[in-house]
Amino acid sequence: MKKRIKDILKYLLFAGIAGLFLYLAFRSADWEQMLEDFRQADYRYVILSMLMGYAAFISRGLRWNLLLEPLGKKAKPWNAIHAISIGYFANALVPRAGEVMRCTSLKETDDIPLERLFGTVVLERVIDGILLLTLIALAFITQLGNLQSFFDQAFANNGTGESSGVDIKVLLLIAFALVGLLLFLLRKRLQQLPLFAKVRELWQGFKEGFKSLSKVQNKWAFFGHTAFIWIMYFLMIYVVMFALPATRDINLANGLFVMVAGGMGMVVPTPGGIGSYHYLVQLALGVLGVDPANGLTFATLVHSGQLVMTLLAGFTALPMVYRARRILKRSQS
Repeated sequence: MKKRIKDILKYLLFAGIAGLFLYLAFRSADWEQMLEDFRQADYRYVILSMLMGYAAFISRGLRWNLLLEPLGKKAKPWNAIHAISIGYFANALVPRAGEVMRCTSLKETDDIPLERLFGTVVLERVIDGILLLTLIALAFITQLGNLQSFFDQAFANNGTGESSGVDIKVLLLIAFALVGLLLFLLRKRLQQLPLFAKVRELWQGFKEGFKSLSKVQNKWAFFGHTAFIWIMYFLMIYVVMFALPATRDINLANGLFVMVAGGMGMVVPTPGGIGSYHYLVQLALGVLGVDPANGLTFATLVHSGQLVMTLLAGFTALPMVYRARRILKRSQS
């Protein structure tokens, strides 16, 4: 009962964060301009973006299988791809639920122990985090002025970008420092908590997953899939630029800047990045001189296209996983 209440409160918190970002994004929306943008949009590019997003799902499933091989387990390729689809489908509803769902799905279709699956998933998240930080660093090198303006607007306390005189960035830095000091002082007590044991278990799973990376037989395929996934992430955003007259002239370097802003929006714990993606992409395009209404239309086109693709992929994967699970149970009996 307590766990159920905790899950409900957590979901309400995530929904509240999404609502806040949606308010920030849409509070001054020019609805007439946005409706005109939607009428003029070339939806062929949105469909192309959706196909690129699903291509990344396929590549993720194949890459996941490469990590499982050194552990003595290998899933059927389409089972892994469908598990990835179900994971993203779950994340669109409840943030951070996808990792559990994708591992549970593959366990039921290919009888792979959960602890091994979780280890590889944690490793994937670390790789994705490193690549996102690398792209942020690259954006800093090529788009320093734009990023500075972006963060100034993101941390401002109102839509005009005017400051109240309180530097929120300094306050956040102080808060993180105090939390770090508190964790250090209470480290012995924290080590006695059940949560610490879970973290230690997760760390062991990560180490096992990292071993699987060092033992991957076809490393070129692994890194090739990794590069392909992130190229698709970039292109599925950039191609939508050509769907609207206001964003058609944005170059590749500025497209990377918008992708990084969107990536940070997806990291925020909101269901499927709703609200946070719209707000941060709108801010990024505003820095590039795009009208807020046009920027919000662009963010909505990209996010809605990927959300529809994720839902379709998830709904398609569910009966496939059910069928594969029945086949496995039949073969075991």
